[in-house]
Amino acid sequence: MKIAAATYTPEWHADWASLEDKLRRWVHEAAQAGAALLVFPEYAGIEAALIGGDLTDDPMLWRDRMSVREAQWRDLHVGLAQEAGVHILAGSLCAQGPGGPVNRAWLCGPQDAVAQDKLIPTPYERNFMQITGGDGLVLAVTPLGRLGILICYDSEFPLLGRALVEAGADAILVPSCTDFPAGQTRVRQSCRARAIEGQILVVQAPLTGKVQGCTVTDSSVGRAGVFVPPDHGMPPSGIVAQGRKNRAGWTYATVDPGAVGRIRVQGQVGNAAHWPEQDGKGRLIATLPCN
Repeated sequence: MKIAAATYTPEWHADWASLEDKLRRWVHEAAQAGAALLVFPEYAGIEAALIGGDLTDDPMLWRDRMSVREAQWRDLHVGLAQEAGVHILAGSLCAQGPGGPVNRAWLCGPQDAVAQDKLIPTPYERNFMQITGGDGLVLAVTPLGRLGILICYDSEFPLLGRALVEAGADAILVPSCTDFPAGQTRVRQSCRARAIEGQILVVQAPLTGKVQGCTVTDSSVGRAGVFVPPDHGMPPSGIVAQGRKNRAGWTYATVDPGAVGRIRVQGQVGNAAHWPEQDGKGRLIATLPCN
């Protein structure tokens, strides 16, 4: 399977047609390169609200502007998936969930779409956007395999990745948006850790660049990456491909999720199989003097 992970910069648009044209160019470029799975970043959906030049310093107004465009954003990506014959993880955006506003990503195929809400909002999302966490994880069954999604901060919590592995995921997709290098490091290293402990393919797609006049995504840093467990038949670094830092564009990688999955039973180590052995031992802590 050939994967395209986007390092993506949102832009202002005069109208919706201009946004459609931009995304169509991105999608068809990746499809023409042979990619079957395209992954866009967290909050790339802010672009649905960057139309007409109407500025505001209120993060909750940006949240609401994204929310009213959610269905249109989803339908656009389903249409592009159909045009290009690919699956697309659309850039996440705010939407209205059962318990309040959420940060939602849509995995779009040529016929339909599956939504994954961010489960654990960041402090900024909680305090300034009043984003609520989603209810649970989704495993999308596609012709490309069983795909799970951990939106940015969610990737930093090992039990969420473990839950997807135990449910039979073939790959975990991590759309991200971080405004400082430290945040990018946390997400990137978490992706690599999830690949090692779950012995699974992990794809990170980050937002990058500056968006003047938008408080939610005013500045972002990142580089795309495709990660696997460093084991038999895989790169010793665990890095299949990575983009250039803070440079917009596609990063491509050809990976066989089945070959990655076989490492769980044939690898040098058995992180995924041995995971339950932590349970009892981690609760038994002996406090001993050592003078």
